[in-house]
Amino acid sequence: MSVLVTGFNGKVGIEVARKMNERNLSFTCAVRNVAKAERMYGDKFSFVKLDFSDPATFGAALEGIDQVFLMYPPGDQIKFHQFLKVIKEKGVQHIVYLSVKDVQYLPFIHHFKNEKLLKRLGIPYTFIRAGYFMQNLHDFLGREIREKNRIFVPAGKGKTSFVDTRDLAEVAIHAFQHPEEFRNTSHVITGEKAFDFYEVAEIMTAVLGERIVYANPSVKEFKSYMVNKGEKEEFVNVVIGIHFPTKLGLAKGVTEDFEKISKSKPIALEKYVKDYKQKWLPDEEGQEQ
Repeated sequence: MSVLVTGFNGKVGIEVARKMNERNLSFTCAVRNVAKAERMYGDKFSFVKLDFSDPATFGAALEGIDQVFLMYPPGDQIKFHQFLKVIKEKGVQHIVYLSVKDVQYLPFIHHFKNEKLLKRLGIPYTFIRAGYFMQNLHDFLGREIREKNRIFVPAGKGKTSFVDTRDLAEVAIHAFQHPEEFRNTSHVITGEKAFDFYEVAEIMTAVLGERIVYANPSVKEFKSYMVNKGEKEEFVNVVIGIHFPTKLGLAKGVTEDFEKISKSKPIALEKYVKDYKQKWLPDEEGQEQ
């Protein structure tokens, strides 16, 4: 088994690579800038160049690959359909695709179309339909938490089914190790419990020892504030869209799929906050880790 891990620089791809490393599995990490990745990680991972906007990189990246952890990349001029064609030409035997929870009701997002493309491709697939990443709290929500002790996002009072990206990676590893068992299957992966952002703020306050509040801005307030801070309007609109189902009360569903697959409980939100607390709190020298 040789796996190509795409999305290495994202919140899930890096966790897939780490778990593959821990278990001494054969894999290669696809990145746009191999030299930069090697400077950052040394010889911890093996890298190959892959740029989804440049079909000239597709063939070499897939050489000798049996399975692919596939994520839809950010950016312009993405040649995703062409990449799938090369996957088939190269004889890849299994694709594990990171999708989103409730994708079947979201025809306006890339994942809806991509799942259909993958089904038509004729290569065995596994869809991991993910809930809301806990890691968003230290990613695009992290700056406001660090600087103003507030969760600032227009999600209303709705609950959402948070999931740790390490659990998503765990499911991917199971799929790679047991491809026949996961052949042409879909799995909705969430944590055990859904939370609203008021509850998240309470948990973070208890763990961090710093009072965190949920500001609950309106969409208009959020967009105006973020654009005035210098964020690109396109990105701000994406963030609004991500949280719109939560605001409508549509994101609270949880499943037991992770426990059935891994025979263990999903990572709790409290543990996530404890594990990553230095993302919000300065260390002894006042620098963020």
